[in-house]
Amino acid sequence: MKVKEMNQQERPREKALKEGIGCLANRDLIAILLRSGTKDKSVLELADEILHMKQDLPSLMDLELADLMGVRGIKGAKATQLLACLELCKRISLERMKQRLHKEDDPAAIGEWLINHIGYASQEHFVVLFLNQRGHMLGHKDLFIGTQTQSFANPREVFSAALHFKSSQILCAHNHPSGLLKPSDADMESAERLERSGEILGIRVLDHLIVSRNDYYSFRAHFQMLDQQRLLKDRLLKQLEQEAAASV
Repeated sequence: MKVKEMNQQERPREKALKEGIGCLANRDLIAILLRSGTKDKSVLELADEILHMKQDLPSLMDLELADLMGVRGIKGAKATQLLACLELCKRISLERMKQRLHKEDDPAAIGEWLINHIGYASQEHFVVLFLNQRGHMLGHKDLFIGTQTQSFANPREVFSAALHFKSSQILCAHNHPSGLLKPSDADMESAERLERSGEILGIRVLDHLIVSRNDYYSFRAHFQMLDQQRLLKDRLLKQLEQEAAASV
C-alpha cells in the first residue's frame, strides 16, 4: 500500500506531527528520510528493505553508499541523506561519551566509546586515548589505519602525540574487523613494545583494548600487561622464599 493510500493519521509525517517523533516505528523514521517510494514500491517497503539489510539497528552504522544504492529505488540523493543521518547519530553518541570521559574515570564508558568509534570499521584502526593522572581523557588520536596484517602504530608516533597532549598515561586500542577478540602473537608483541617504550619515557600504558562491534578485550583485565606480570612474578618469588625459609 502506498503512503497516500493510507489513513492520513497512519502516515509517518502526519503521525509524527500529531503524536511526536518518538511514537514512530523504525520503518516510519526511515520512510520520512527517504520521502518517497517508486512506482513499484511504497516508501515504507523501501524502508523495510533497508532494515532487513542488517541484523539489528546498530549494524545499520555499517551501511555504505554502494549498499544503499544497490536497493532498487534508492539513488545518490536518498542514499546520501540516509548516510548523513547515520553519521550525525554516530557523532552525537561519540560526543556524549567523550564528555563523560572528560569528567570521570569510567572504564565501561571507554569501552563503549571505542566500540562506537572503531568497532564497526572494516579496516583495522589504531587509536590512542591520552589521559591525565586521574584517568580523565585529555584527547584522542587515530594514529593508524591498516590491513589485516598490521594494526599498530610506531611507538615513536604514539609517544610523540602523548607528549603533545602532556599526558601522564595512555590507553591504546585497535579493532579486529573479523569480530574475534583473542589477541594474536603480533598483538602481544606490539603491546609489550609500547609498554616498554612508555616505561622509558615515564608515560604509563594503562591498558590495551581489542575492539569489535559488540564487545572489547582488555589486556589488563586478563593480566597481560607487563607491570601485572612483574607484580605476580614478585609475589610468587616472595612466596617461594617464605616457604623455603619456613622449611629450614
